[in-house]
Amino acid sequence: MTPEMTAGMIEVRPPAELGHLAQDGVTLDCHFAFRDYGHPAPLHWGRLRVLNRVALDADAAFRLAHESAVEIVTIALDGMVAVLVDGLGDSLLKPGDCHVVSAGAGVARATWKTGGAPASFLHLWLMPEEEGGEPTIGLRRGGDRMGQAHALLASGFPADDPEEADQGRSGDPLPLKARARVLRVALAAGEQAAIPTYADRCVYALVVAGHVDIAGQEADAGCGVAITGCETIVVRARDPSTLVICDSD
Repeated sequence: MTPEMTAGMIEVRPPAELGHLAQDGVTLDCHFAFRDYGHPAPLHWGRLRVLNRVALDADAAFRLAHESAVEIVTIALDGMVAVLVDGLGDSLLKPGDCHVVSAGAGVARATWKTGGAPASFLHLWLMPEEEGGEPTIGLRRGGDRMGQAHALLASGFPADDPEEADQGRSGDPLPLKARARVLRVALAAGEQAAIPTYADRCVYALVVAGHVDIAGQEADAGCGVAITGCETIVVRARDPSTLVICDSD
């Protein structure tokens, strides 16, 4: 899938260049065009159509209606978030949990809401390989595997499918209907990670916390980094750091 951003192999987008939307106790930091945040925002990077950091005040809610043909990945950051999807049930997310709504032919309504305390989470929306099909949801608890340097949260590759591997452990990645992987990388100060990919793929990294050198570029908390044309992406942490990375075609 041809990238919309064409500034080069690596582009760092600091928080000041992102979209910022706020209404009714909901604040969004948007890396791509979303609702009232439009031109000159990029439309997507590979199959990644939306990357928003969502902050909810206490007793606030973020709502979507009539979504279809999209994979919505939620990664809980702080606080407790309830996810309610019409016809598919409810889930309560704690920090580190990952949730996927595969909208398929259509979901009438989906809601992310807090109780008596604020919370924040990430939303990644991915364009699927094929449209249609029954909508589904999936939940991956943080578990002990979240403490490792690499945690594969969700994947659209059969080789990563726990059913294919006959595993089914709580730390296995959630399935996606897109040829993409969503990873969480946590590094102590001075540590580094080498993330394999392919030169024709589109990688987008969000520095959730900390300060890193990634693919030769400095990036602070809140920065997004769009990368293509690399076969290995090296991340070095200057401070204790956490990143969420999407690798897609």
